[in-house]
Amino acid sequence: MTLKELSSEVKADLRNYFENRDYMVIAVPKKEPVRVYTLRATSAVETARRIHALSPGATVAMGRAMVAALLLTSLVKHASEQKVLLKIEGDGPIGSINVEADGKGRVRGFVSNPQVETYVKEVNGKKKIDVGKIVGSKGTLSVVKELRLGTPYMSVVPLVSGEIGEDLAYYYFQSEQIPVAVSVGVLVDKDGTVLHAGGLLVETMKGTSREAVDKLEERMFNLKPITDMMQEGKRPENITSEILDGLSPMLVGLKEIEYFCPCTEEIALRSFKSLPKEEVRELLSEGKVELTCKFCGRVYKFSEELLE
Repeated sequence: MTLKELSSEVKADLRNYFENRDYMVIAVPKKEPVRVYTLRATSAVETARRIHALSPGATVAMGRAMVAALLLTSLVKHASEQKVLLKIEGDGPIGSINVEADGKGRVRGFVSNPQVETYVKEVNGKKKIDVGKIVGSKGTLSVVKELRLGTPYMSVVPLVSGEIGEDLAYYYFQSEQIPVAVSVGVLVDKDGTVLHAGGLLVETMKGTSREAVDKLEERMFNLKPITDMMQEGKRPENITSEILDGLSPMLVGLKEIEYFCPCTEEIALRSFKSLPKEEVRELLSEGKVELTCKFCGRVYKFSEELLE
């Protein structure tokens, strides 16, 4: 593992290199077994909004799930094609939210009801989109880890609140036995476009000193919501330094984040051919068949000649 001090010079280099692109910063304190993952996913969530024509409420709910899935890649090999599939099924009007992300920072997803009504609540005098009401507080959060080592590992936990960040923290504690602090957020403009989307995860491992745990708990308690910090101009590296202030933060990893769907005509054709032969013939008897990718909206048209 290569450690690099998260100095002012390194922060400037990150700002100049990534500019307005999405990315994740992975950092640790110099002397404590703690990991901090901080990310910006504004462009990725905006891409999802445009592809799926999401309402503001659906944008915030799906955006938070996308950020959560990217944070879940802490459980797979960094910079690999190992991936995590996150499915949230609540009793709220959005239905199910399906997202997958891999170790390279690529993420994609879709929701059952992209035009769900946007519910609003007041928090500390400010009106905010009520994700808990949109997702629902009764249901399940499922995580599938595809490690390319055979059978995927799947775990299911009940929803705690539907706010997604709280549900993610509960998943880590219940299924991975890892105590974490989580913050995920998406802020949209009046026209529904995404202003900011990001998240952070602080993971304390066995051997972390009581003093460090107390410092981190106090820091997280007083930390502003992730989108508030992003509105102030703070980037992942700045937020990381704030969390690890006084603990000598060291940079251990970076990854660029993008909304990416690997579907191709070849993959779609294989999927179509995998259907029972009688069903394939019946569909083709009605003319050309159209398959639409749920993740990116691409449409693939197949005729009988392509199947020969």
